[in-house]
Amino acid sequence: MELPVHVKTIIESLEAAGYEAYAVGGAVRDSLDLQLTRDLEPPDYDIATSALPSEIKEVFQDYRIVDIGEKHGTIAVIIKGGEKIEITTFRSDGEYTDSRHPDSVTFTRDLRTDLSRRDFTVNAMAYSDATGLVDLYGGGQDLLDGILRCVGEPEKRFAEDALRIMRALRFMSERRFFCEPKTEAALRESKELLLKISPERIAAEFDRLLLGDHAEWVIINYCDVLGVVFPELLACAGFEQFNKYHVYDVLTHTAKAVSAAPKDKIIRLALFFHDISKPLCYSEKNGVSNFKGHPTKSAEIAEKTMRRLRYNNAAMYKVVLLVEKHRDKLKADRVSVKTLLNKYGQKTLTQLCELKIADDSAKAEFVKLELNKHRKVIEKAREIVESGECFTLGMMAVNGNDLKELGFSGKEIGKKLNALLDMVITGQAENTKESLLRHIKKD
Repeated sequence: MELPVHVKTIIESLEAAGYEAYAVGGAVRDSLDLQLTRDLEPPDYDIATSALPSEIKEVFQDYRIVDIGEKHGTIAVIIKGGEKIEITTFRSDGEYTDSRHPDSVTFTRDLRTDLSRRDFTVNAMAYSDATGLVDLYGGGQDLLDGILRCVGEPEKRFAEDALRIMRALRFMSERRFFCEPKTEAALRESKELLLKISPERIAAEFDRLLLGDHAEWVIINYCDVLGVVFPELLACAGFEQFNKYHVYDVLTHTAKAVSAAPKDKIIRLALFFHDISKPLCYSEKNGVSNFKGHPTKSAEIAEKTMRRLRYNNAAMYKVVLLVEKHRDKLKADRVSVKTLLNKYGQKTLTQLCELKIADDSAKAEFVKLELNKHRKVIEKAREIVESGECFTLGMMAVNGNDLKELGFSGKEIGKKLNALLDMVITGQAENTKESLLRHIKKD
């Protein structure tokens, strides 16, 4: 491995003071993965050391120090350029009564003890230039083989920290790891422990899962686990859609639509929720399925769920909007697109179109003929924005003050401005002050 200069400096400074120090965990895994695949971002580096927190501070007394968890052994050192490197003392953990954090930690001088408490073998490797790669649990081979394996007893690892369940799903989505049998069995048996984890941490892991290259595979194969967090998802598995538009059950369609979308968190979240209420909205006539009202019901479920998982309001409102409007018909003519731009703005309109493209791509073949229409809306919107054409009140050549000078007041000003905007959008009036005031006077 080739360590960055600043990481080498930290490790060598600790070694020069008589302590062991290594790059550990995800940094080592990702560095090895980078050598294997050449398609990952450079990793963030964490350092583990035999030095106690007080000793770390002494070694780096000439640096800016940030205490980010000294009782758990973690000190941050700010190096030149403002980059923060976290240094943690080797430790063993006590009991995990809350299924998330150890009740106590004991510092140790032994690297083996520290590595034995980690979650997966691919995260339980350490490296320094002086020692080389320390791989006590076969993490390097598991990385090569694409295997996700717990360190030690899987049941114990998941009981200690149930967030590891979501982290395992996220790794599988991002890297297409496969769980080895014992880890797989323990993951499924322990899934109810997710109810003990803070909503924010669940949401953070789920967001990354959705953005993974293999999200489709994880959603389909681990629906039972995700169903602990998203109970409405369980009914979607195997729920067939007997109509001409669909060739997959609701869960499979959802998973395929998510993976077909751009790696935009808002779009993929909206696609995850867009059909989640279909089993609740199901009706049938002459053997044909109908899901009347499901966009509204799915939007309600999305809002309730995102509030529970404590997403910020901006993200929640955007997702709910996209879910509610995912069945809206969009036209690609200039007037219609200007109207849509006025209603949604360019970014949201583009997200809605991208959602519809992904949604339709996971349906019957004839539905895919609609994909180009949605792409035309995106292109037309871009063209309108780049040309500076008017589609909002703020872009008009007249404003409320101009109308006040003509004697208008109160709500009447707003009505008149909106009427003028409609004329501009539909091409009945030019967006010039002279033209717009002339239309006002005619009126």
